[in-house]
Amino acid sequence: MAKKELRAQIRQRNREQLTPESRELWSRAIVERILQSDFFATAERIGLYHALPDEPDLSVLLRQFSDKKQLFIPRVEGDDIAFYAYTQESDLTQAGAYGIAEPTADASTAVAPASLDLLLVPGVAFDRQGNRMGRGKGYYDRFLPATQARLIGITFGYRLLDELPTDQWDLPMNGVITDSETLLF
Repeated sequence: MAKKELRAQIRQRNREQLTPESRELWSRAIVERILQSDFFATAERIGLYHALPDEPDLSVLLRQFSDKKQLFIPRVEGDDIAFYAYTQESDLTQAGAYGIAEPTADASTAVAPASLDLLLVPGVAFDRQGNRMGRGKGYYDRFLPATQARLIGITFGYRLLDELPTDQWDLPMNGVITDSETLLF
């Protein structure tokens, strides 16, 4: 099945399964799995994200660890993303791309991708081999080759599939965390 068709199927599943209550419950379960992991405990420089309404919400990690670890979140810049230090919500603009809160920091302060230890990566779907399917804009596809960070896909359990179609530019994750499973490769 083509990625476009699969994305449409996932959107339909979101409409059927993803309520505000289930999103909150499943997001909490994902955060607990992240907190129990060795890779989060040992990472110092962590790339996170502000979630779209159909993505797992990791904002509790931003609040809980902003003074304990070096956290970074992305900003869309044209066709690319760059990650910037996160300190507090007041340093962000709510008028970011796609309505997501984004850093307002000067572009010269973007973190070097190679300096990240861990990157928690959202996706429309992942498979059991660590392959990721994004929204089709390629932001992460262009960013991921520049980092040596451990890549952990973050998704809801119903969006972890047995197999995804892949392209030559798709980089597999080092693990995938859902509300019910932690897979490490």
